[in-house]
Amino acid sequence: MGTVLIVDDQEDLRYSLAKVVEKEGYRVITAAAGRDGLDILRSAVIDLVFLDIGLPDVSGIDLIGDIQEIAGDIDIVMLTGINEAKTAVASLRAGAVDYIVKPFDIIEFRAILNRLLQARLMRKKASLLHQEIGIGTILGESPPMRRVKEAIKLAAQVDSPILITGETGTGKEITARAIHDSRPGHPRHKGVFVKVDCGTLSSNLMESELFGYEKGAFTGAAVDKKGLVEVASGGTLFLDEIGNLPIDLQPKLLRLIEESTFRKVGGLKDIKVKIRIVAATNADIEEQIDRGKFREDLFYRLNVLPIALPPLRQRGEDVLLLADFFLLELQRELKKNLQGFTPEARRKILQHDWPGNIRELRNIIEREVIFTTGGWLTLAGLTPDSQAPDTKKEPLPSLREMERQYIHKVLNAVNNNKSKAARILGISRTTLRDSL
Repeated sequence: MGTVLIVDDQEDLRYSLAKVVEKEGYRVITAAAGRDGLDILRSAVIDLVFLDIGLPDVSGIDLIGDIQEIAGDIDIVMLTGINEAKTAVASLRAGAVDYIVKPFDIIEFRAILNRLLQARLMRKKASLLHQEIGIGTILGESPPMRRVKEAIKLAAQVDSPILITGETGTGKEITARAIHDSRPGHPRHKGVFVKVDCGTLSSNLMESELFGYEKGAFTGAAVDKKGLVEVASGGTLFLDEIGNLPIDLQPKLLRLIEESTFRKVGGLKDIKVKIRIVAATNADIEEQIDRGKFREDLFYRLNVLPIALPPLRQRGEDVLLLADFFLLELQRELKKNLQGFTPEARRKILQHDWPGNIRELRNIIEREVIFTTGGWLTLAGLTPDSQAPDTKKEPLPSLREMERQYIHKVLNAVNNNKSKAARILGISRTTLRDSL
């Protein structure tokens, strides 16, 4: 709930506007003079000010600077007479966000009231994300994200291996960092967070990168080198896209998990480490096991504490919370002062499918912030997927295609878990795989 301050010397107008504000579900305080309004701002938390230009003790325009000095970035809407249009424009230059010409339509007043307060309250909520556990971009209030937050808290209490799954762009690395950061009193928190991308290097180079090597182990090994496993000792080793780890390195990772020991390339002695292993993937590991690309025993050791991140399209109004968070973050980074998203832009954000998930959302908002010169972001280039125009008739799908579409719907509903999908469909995993 927001609080509105109405500063106007017309008693009947103050009364009428106050009734509208209360009916919309907000608190309201009124003042008949400018100085009284400033006193209220010093003693109460106000979210929105409706300010008359022609006050008996001081000009409303002159008050704008004083209000902003007291209340920071508060939104101010000017109430002007029909012959004060030029003055209203001057008030916008002074820092007001909008103005209404008297006598005005209550519908217009109500629209401005709700638009500004809802945008401000969402900005407040987004700002609070910075103070929560981990990093704000993985957090939200939807049921799937409440489950993720509970899983993060649970994972932070133990050193068991953790496997994070989810589509590209859902925040797997951020979740891993949140697990590392969310237990300040634990020794692992004092250690470093080391990320390894399992799909970027060949098998030989990956082994050297992970486990290090002894001097003379191969041509060019002029000195001993620590691997990332040893660097991460005492902290967290994050294995990103674990599904891409070469098959011949998987037994060595399994040994590291089970015995907390490893050997450098060319080394003869075991090295003991204390380490928390967090792995992540957007691949179906069980399918890779069927294809002989991933060891089943390694999968079970990694999957002690699974955390499944939902795609953005399944997170409901979290997408608006994240959009406001990114807007706040990017405004600070790019030193821009914008009001927020228009109601139409917020509708588009809710209706878009976001195939690129959080990463796509942030990229689109960053582009909008860079190119927007006015006060509000419209997201003009974003077409809601459910509203996309159909310019041509598609041929009816074949029975085979309809079957494939249904299978994909089931897979999406179970976060691409093929074993679970096969059980729901009443077929074997092999039949499921052959049907795709």
